[in-house]
Amino acid sequence: MAQKSQKKGFIDLHTHTIYSDGGLTPNGLIVKAKELGLIAVAIADHDNVAATEVALIKGAELGIEVVPSIELTAYVDEDMDFHILGYFINRRDRALRERLEFYQKEREEKSKKVVQNLNKFGFKIDFQEVKKLAKGTIAQPHLAYIVVNKADNSEKLIKEFGEVPSTGEFIREYLATGAKAYEPRTAASPDEAIELIHQAGGVAVLAHPCWNLTKKVGDKLVFDDGWIEKLVKMGLDGIEVYAHRENKEDTQKCIEHFEKIADKLKLVKTGGSDFHGFGSAGKELGFGDFYLKIPASVLEDLRARVKVEA
Repeated sequence: MAQKSQKKGFIDLHTHTIYSDGGLTPNGLIVKAKELGLIAVAIADHDNVAATEVALIKGAELGIEVVPSIELTAYVDEDMDFHILGYFINRRDRALRERLEFYQKEREEKSKKVVQNLNKFGFKIDFQEVKKLAKGTIAQPHLAYIVVNKADNSEKLIKEFGEVPSTGEFIREYLATGAKAYEPRTAASPDEAIELIHQAGGVAVLAHPCWNLTKKVGDKLVFDDGWIEKLVKMGLDGIEVYAHRENKEDTQKCIEHFEKIADKLKLVKTGGSDFHGFGSAGKELGFGDFYLKIPASVLEDLRARVKVEA
C-alpha cells in the first residue's frame, strides 16, 4: 500500500459525467462527492475534458480537489482494447484537443453502425435517440441503456437473457470488443494513447486490469501480466490496482496480485470506482456500495509521479 499522506480522507480517481457516459453533471458529481465526504475526485470522461473546467470551479467552492483527467480507448486489435487513464493532463493542450475531437467523431460514426447491427438482431433503437441521450462523447452505455429500457425490446430481452438485463450485461453480450453487434473504430493504439497523455504533461495509467487482463475460469482468476510489461515498455506509468470485480473475494485477490505487479515494475498505484451513475457496471461514487475505499495517500503518490516526470 502507498505511504501515508499528511492528508486524511478518501478519494475516487475514476469517475464520469454527462460529458461522456455518466449520469451527473460536473457540478452534480462534485456536490455528491462532498455529501459523501470525499476530499478529491478525478473526472476521467471518455475522450473528453469538457467537464473539468466546470468541476474545478465547483470543487474550489466546496473544498474538493479535482484532478484533471481523461480516459482514452486504445485498440490492440478487433478483439482487444485497453483504457488508458491520463492524470494531471493539460486539458488545453492543442494536440490533445485535436485528437479528442477526431475520436469523438469516430465514436459517432461507429455508433451509427452499431445501431444498424442491433436493428438486424431485432432490437428497437434509433441513432437520434442515442444523440439525444448523449450530452457529450457517445459511449456503449448510451446504446445499452436505450435498448434495455425500451418497452418494445422487453420480450426479446427476456427470451434471450431470462430477464431484462442490466446495461453492463447487455454491453458484454452485444457491444463490447468482439461482441455480437461490435464495430471497430479508429482510435489510438496503446503507445499512441500513452504518448498523447505524456505530451499533455500527464501520467498514463492502465484502467481496470482486473477486467481487461483478468479472466474467471471456473472459480479461478487467470491473469495476463505479459501485456503490462509490454505497456511499460511503451511508457506506462501506473496501473489502477484498487478497482472492483463482482465480489469482495475476487476484488481482494486482484488487488493483491496487481499490487505485487506494480511494485515489481515500479508503477504508481491508483484506484477508483469507475462511477457513472447511469446504466453502468461501475460502482457507486467513492465505492459507497462496496467495501473498498481509496485513501488520500494514493493521490499523493500519483502527484509525486507527476513531479518526477515533469
